Amino acid sequence: MSAALNNVTAPDKYTTAATLSCPNTARIRLRVNNQAIFWQRGTQNPGGGGIAWLEEEELALPCSDSFDERCDAVRIRAAIPAAELPPSAKPAQVTISTRTAEEV
Repeated sequence: MSAALNNVTAPDKYTTAATLSCPNTARIRLRVNNQAIFWQRGTQNPGGGGIAWLEEEELALPCSDSFDERCDAVRIRAAIPAAELPPSAKPAQVTISTRTAEEV
């Protein structure tokens, strides 16, 4: 099953609004506009005990990219907090879409 998070403003901290539940993902398509972000992959704990997030975050500069990654969730946050952006700078806008192995 595919999942998507469409044109979300990256928050300063990880939030549920900037977290995509995407069980059995095999490919992540990431589009980042305006500013860099950090993103993290997570896997479902056995028995439905929530998501275990990988310890390391990955930096993504403005891009449009595709990654062969296995995960059950993806979350994003801004690399530069909104309060630290210059007045004329736009915040990071992010779109994520995923595909399962069957869809790839």
